[in-house]
Amino acid sequence: MRLHPIAIIIGAAFGVLVTLQRVADNDLFWHVETGRRTLELALPRIDTFSWTIAGAPVLTDQWLGDALFAAARALDDWRGVLALRVLAVTALVAIVVDTALAARPRAPLVAGVAALPAIALTRFAWTDRPELLGLVCFAILVRLLRDGDRGLLLSIPLLFVWAQLHGSYALGLGLVLAACGAGALEERRERWRFAPIAAAAIVATLITPAGLATWSSSGGHFLAPPRYIQEEGVPDPRSFDGLLFFGVLALVIATAFTRERITLREAAVLVPVAFVSLTAARHTPLLAIAAAPYFASRWPDPLAGRRTTAPPARWPTPAIVAACAVTLVAAVALANATIDETGYPRAALAAVPAGPGVLNEYEWGGYLIEFAPRTPVFIDGRLFPYVPAVLADYRAIVAAHPGWEDVAARRGVTAMLVRPSDAIAVRAPERGWRVVFADATAVVLVK
Repeated sequence: MRLHPIAIIIGAAFGVLVTLQRVADNDLFWHVETGRRTLELALPRIDTFSWTIAGAPVLTDQWLGDALFAAARALDDWRGVLALRVLAVTALVAIVVDTALAARPRAPLVAGVAALPAIALTRFAWTDRPELLGLVCFAILVRLLRDGDRGLLLSIPLLFVWAQLHGSYALGLGLVLAACGAGALEERRERWRFAPIAAAAIVATLITPAGLATWSSSGGHFLAPPRYIQEEGVPDPRSFDGLLFFGVLALVIATAFTRERITLREAAVLVPVAFVSLTAARHTPLLAIAAAPYFASRWPDPLAGRRTTAPPARWPTPAIVAACAVTLVAAVALANATIDETGYPRAALAAVPAGPGVLNEYEWGGYLIEFAPRTPVFIDGRLFPYVPAVLADYRAIVAAHPGWEDVAARRGVTAMLVRPSDAIAVRAPERGWRVVFADATAVVLVK
């Protein structure tokens, strides 16, 4: 897939901008530690980070994504992680813009505007976790599905790699199967040729360390998401990103009523993606990515009457690629690559007891895995290994629900690392728990 020079330039521009965002994602830390062990040929299959589910089976559906972040960390510490994020964002934006340009090659202004919603919504996912790599794979798939049979064939190796990176590959598999179905309906005389493509796509997603279990992870996120986790909740139109998403959805529906009718293959992509995007806030960028070429191919061109018939200008692609590469390297080298610990309990770590028994804030689990390895966590961002029992008990204690003391005793909680704003930070001292540390970020309570 050869990218348009304009797409490369725009992608590099956003790659430079993302260097202003410091490393801070809490989930990054457990991804890196899991990946480090994977690189040592010890792929973790049971939990070793927590004391609540120690020894329980854990999923390996993101093993390659974890390994890439661990390799980036090993290469140049947190600057290596930042560089991986910059490459991913550059690729994501460039591919989205290129797909829109391919749909409307003679109207670059329309194509650029059509790509803006995708850039705006994916911005909320430009974080240091395998999910970002999954978005890059999704953008590539959207591009391939517009290339007919050749694109369908190329989607098979893409799905194989994607299935190692992140569980979002399941949507990609669904879209490939839907595209095969649409092709079979449109080309009835040769419908047979889509069957082996569909079969190969299914097999490609099963060639992973998890095997069939790789489907269970994606199914859990889709069929039984914990809605009380913000990113798993349905899109909220009262939030900025939710408002953006519903604006994109309205544009998709409005564009469908233009004079040019939507094709079966376009519907096979847009309808499933719209449905999945409505199920959780973390999925909302998917619709904007899928809709970019659809918008580009149908929106009116305000410059159509002024365009000449002269041949398009030739862009010096190698020189542009070299200039963008040098710019990105310089931006990464000059960026602040230290961890942004604002909001993390750095000062409280010395007061946190070692060994099991500490209940920690959910968002701080990954941070403790990296910076307090002698203290196993109660819970962390891996989430689904803790559902439903551990997560329910965590919520009962932190919110000081009636009976929280019994829950804490049953779990064997002897210390807590929580926020001052948590109800338990007020209730526990009233019940005899001792405050051994307190600041504006964290409170450490000991029974």
